[in-house]
Amino acid sequence: MGARARSGENIPTGHFDLDFAIHYGMLPNNIDLDSLEGYDPTVNLGLPSGRAVEIFGPPSCGKSSMAHRVVGSAQKLGHTCLWIDTEHSYAENLAELNGVDIDSLLYSELFDQDDPDKNFHAEDVLDNICKAAESGVKVIVLDSVANLIPKERMEKSAQQILIARLARCLADNFSKVVHYVAKYDAILICINHIRKKPGVMFGPDEDSPGGFMLKHDLSLRLRMTLRGAKDSMIFIENEEGKQMLIGRQSGVVLEKNRMGKPLLDPETGKKITLDIPIYYEPYFPNIEEIVFSAARQLKIVKVRQGVYSWDALKIDGKNAFVQEVITKGMLNRLGKEVQTKAKEDNVILPPEMSKHNFKEDPKAKDVETDETTQNERRSAKKRKKTTSGTGGPDSVE
Repeated sequence: MGARARSGENIPTGHFDLDFAIHYGMLPNNIDLDSLEGYDPTVNLGLPSGRAVEIFGPPSCGKSSMAHRVVGSAQKLGHTCLWIDTEHSYAENLAELNGVDIDSLLYSELFDQDDPDKNFHAEDVLDNICKAAESGVKVIVLDSVANLIPKERMEKSAQQILIARLARCLADNFSKVVHYVAKYDAILICINHIRKKPGVMFGPDEDSPGGFMLKHDLSLRLRMTLRGAKDSMIFIENEEGKQMLIGRQSGVVLEKNRMGKPLLDPETGKKITLDIPIYYEPYFPNIEEIVFSAARQLKIVKVRQGVYSWDALKIDGKNAFVQEVITKGMLNRLGKEVQTKAKEDNVILPPEMSKHNFKEDPKAKDVETDETTQNERRSAKKRKKTTSGTGGPDSVE
């Protein structure tokens, strides 16, 4: 059969820039997608099936939100998903906000609801992941790796010190898990924490727990960073005129990517940090950016030599293009076209796009009609100048 790798299904994260970077190792900003070899807007990009993925970072940086978006996308594609909650912190409102159908989501904690005296150890969880993949579950989220409790640790008292027991457990078992995930074409998302490495004098002093075997067997590692600056917060004005926090900007770095080349800044050679919004409330003030990204994904909005075009609208530069769409009241029209095209091609859109009702603005200016009117006015002015003062029967008053 040869050594050409099989091409499995991808599950979108709901962030097109991130999905594109995973597969192409670059950002889609000024790329002419018509000339990009292998790009097909009808084929979803995102997390690859048959692989294990890690999403790690500090608290409240959006790790669970990212995993929820993947689960929501998988459900829209008709797949079964499982969420293993080792932290007992599952938030239904956060799941629904990111497009998850919680009524059809399989859910498991580290104890048996029917038998409270029975606990699930790390070894049991890893075995159950294999069984879930074998039974046809497409996306399995382990939230989190750091909170797995090995059997020996569960049975020992707190006074007894056990060093690196979780790392040893994963070293013994994680390769088996990855094999089952690959064999049954599932996706395992491992949510993980950040821990300080004591005594480090050179290099990074932070890493995710679980040992070296976990990092070796993962195909994709997404490191999320927490933005603390005030301008990274997303506010809206409520009915009382007060500012209400509804989200924040987080960063995503591709620490490891076996699907494409490294995402690096060509000038500095450093890894690029992608900005993504994390929402706490169902308000999406940057819907124009989401619409633009989806329109680029579906090749509705095209770019050539930095000029963005859609229908008769041609503008130099992304920001200027988006602003022109807003100014002319054409955002809803573009959003509706994106939704229609995505439905025709069975492309999964971000949950913000799915929830938004794009109504045609009756005051929207049609670009072609507006340009035609302007041209007619210019022609009328020229005729007026030509015939003015002649006193003839064809003079324009």
